[in-house]
Amino acid sequence: MRVLSEEAFYEEMLQREAEDNYPLEEDTGLAEPCMLSADISLEDKLANIGVSFHDKLFELIDESHLDNKDVWKRANLDRKHFSKIQCDQNYHPKKKTVMALCIALKLDLEQSKDLLARADWAFSPSSKVDLIVQKAIIDKQYDIMQLNVTLFKYTNEILGV
Repeated sequence: MRVLSEEAFYEEMLQREAEDNYPLEEDTGLAEPCMLSADISLEDKLANIGVSFHDKLFELIDESHLDNKDVWKRANLDRKHFSKIQCDQNYHPKKKTVMALCIALKLDLEQSKDLLARADWAFSPSSKVDLIVQKAIIDKQYDIMQLNVTLFKYTNEILGV
């Protein structure tokens, strides 16, 4: 892992964020921005609404072949919080909870952006926490404890509990 000065780190992350701001391809299976055209009615768009955060999360958990217990432990969540996410399909998790789940499931950057979008969140280029989490995802550094050490060092915040 290469070491960057804090200034160089933020500059690199802003550059990567700028490069990532392009329209999503049609067949990616990822959440697409809501763009209504004159050809498609609002009713048609609403009838074809995408998969919810809850459903996508548990689909990703199934694909990862992890037990729910492994996921909540790797995300640094407690059992009760994860149970609330699991039982309440309309539960709206905090942004840091979704980012912790992205780390626990070892999602790539596009999958992470998609899961965040399904929970009505997005990575912000002006948030130190978001930049640090994106960098960890890009570098495939999925150890939540090590990530939390880095987050605490720069922001006094952590993911999970």
